[in-house]
Amino acid sequence: MTIIESVKTYLNRYAPLAGCRLHVDFLPAKQRSYSIEPVPCQPVIRRYADGSAVRQFLFVLASREAFGEELRQQINNLAFYEAFADWLEEKNEREELPVLGHGRQSRSIEAVTSGYAFVPGTSTARYQIQCRLTYWQPKKG
Repeated sequence: MTIIESVKTYLNRYAPLAGCRLHVDFLPAKQRSYSIEPVPCQPVIRRYADGSAVRQFLFVLASREAFGEELRQQINNLAFYEAFADWLEEKNEREELPVLGHGRQSRSIEAVTSGYAFVPGTSTARYQIQCRLTYWQPKKG
């Protein structure tokens, strides 16, 4: 299983996303659509003499939401992301982390930004939150 597949499986356990189609690297124009998208980064945080490493996977959880002058809608959009960040924090504290396979072990998962409107439009906007998974990977080979 790839890292992004593991993250997708893990995020599908978040109750508000249950039953939703969680896309990968693609956010449809339809409201209430969701996507997980990798963010460029230096993947290796620390390399050990034995060839193992602590690595990171940065990603955003993005959604397409209704957007306009109605204040309640924007508050609700941002509340989703606030609750999501709280959920990640709770899961991290309980050490309920993504299962990665291939000998890799998750160390933490966290939100590194708050949720925000990234690309506001006239009737919909792309909202997103940036997250980071850190994990230990054994020597390859």
